[in-house]
Amino acid sequence: MHLPRSGVLLLLVLLLALAAGLFLTTQEHRLGSDVWPSYGLESVQSIEVATRAERYSLAKDSTGWVVRSAGAEADSLPTPADKVRIEALLSAISHNRPTQSLGQVPESELAGYGFSEPTVRILLKPSTLGLGEVLLTFGHEAPTGAALYAQSSHSPGVVFLLDASILHQIDKPAEHYFDYRMLDLHTDEAQRLTVTGASGIQWELERKDDSFFFLRPESLKGSTVSSSEVRLFLHNLSAINADSILVKNDHQPPGRPSFTLDILMAKATEPLRLEIFPQGETEQAFGRSTRHPGGFLLDREKSKTLFRLAFDMQWRGVITYDSARVQSARIFSVMGNQTLVAENTPNGWEDRDRGRKLAGLDLSLWRLKELRFEAEPVAKLGYPAVQRLALELFTKDAKMLTSFIFYTDPRLPPEQCWLKVGTEEMYYPVGTQIIEELQGYLPSRTVRPPGD
Repeated sequence: MHLPRSGVLLLLVLLLALAAGLFLTTQEHRLGSDVWPSYGLESVQSIEVATRAERYSLAKDSTGWVVRSAGAEADSLPTPADKVRIEALLSAISHNRPTQSLGQVPESELAGYGFSEPTVRILLKPSTLGLGEVLLTFGHEAPTGAALYAQSSHSPGVVFLLDASILHQIDKPAEHYFDYRMLDLHTDEAQRLTVTGASGIQWELERKDDSFFFLRPESLKGSTVSSSEVRLFLHNLSAINADSILVKNDHQPPGRPSFTLDILMAKATEPLRLEIFPQGETEQAFGRSTRHPGGFLLDREKSKTLFRLAFDMQWRGVITYDSARVQSARIFSVMGNQTLVAENTPNGWEDRDRGRKLAGLDLSLWRLKELRFEAEPVAKLGYPAVQRLALELFTKDAKMLTSFIFYTDPRLPPEQCWLKVGTEEMYYPVGTQIIEELQGYLPSRTVRPPGD
């Protein structure tokens, strides 16, 4: 069977295209392996970067990776570096190898490619034996805008073409590599937390096994701490970043900090320290830490989330009872003259009198146990507080397990109400959401006949 002439021509074109692609791929691989570095973070000691705006180095020292600005004053401190961004820089270099070589170019013509005033210079100094230093120089973009002229010290005088997109990955200011975390904190390793205010130590916690307990204030010593509050507190410390890092020591505020936190980590002899200073009317607070001794600026709203009182850290549970013993429940609204008796059946909670399903009541009872008081409780409650809702829980033999009475009070914040538990003469301010949930299970309001 003979192919028509057009088919032969098409086959030849395809073969030529395949051969050209194979040639370019082979050339690109050869160029990359011979002249272009592919260094990982673990094999590099330092990276010197020179852009048209500044010069700086990314270096590995005893504390980790740091950023140092060239020509900085003697009192300037190295800034901790973001290791992930340094890895991204090395990855951008490794994965954007030359696509084409233009061969040796006379020195007198190099200026035309942008090498007399390069866009970026990067000097890689490896820490691994057998790897040599390499200087990469990036010049102008090619007339098409799709490629970038570059040189490598591994092939002196040779000009290469790279994909121009690499420029957006390597032409970065020093601040791009700053680590803006206030502390290098591994939350699971925190052993002791000490918070000091302007007037002295406010509270101190110590870890025992998987829980924290109060050491100070004396009135709370030995009492349990809310695990969720500690987790949230430590999470905020590790998640909130500074807005800007100060690299000199000449911006130190007068006076004492309004908030100081010391965190002693496992196996450490000295604690990590964070200090926040009074803000005044400024939009940013000044902070200082063991990680950034020169200081940093932090949005004032962010800084407010760092403050916690001893009260905030307490375990503030109000309700304890054995959920497995609850067989029935009675919800009663005095104001609405509404009553519901709910049975816990094999098919879930049901309205005993009306036979309707009460989907979600088990979840509401779980939320009830999770209630936390929002301020100090009181021993007496009077006008204008009024009873809003009552809940009684019963065991299988119809004995009352416990009871709860909720009161509304215009003196409380709108999202809070009072809760009285059982026969205890104490009233706790709690969130009102649980009232709205329980109210939702009640049947339609019963209208009392006239004269009752």
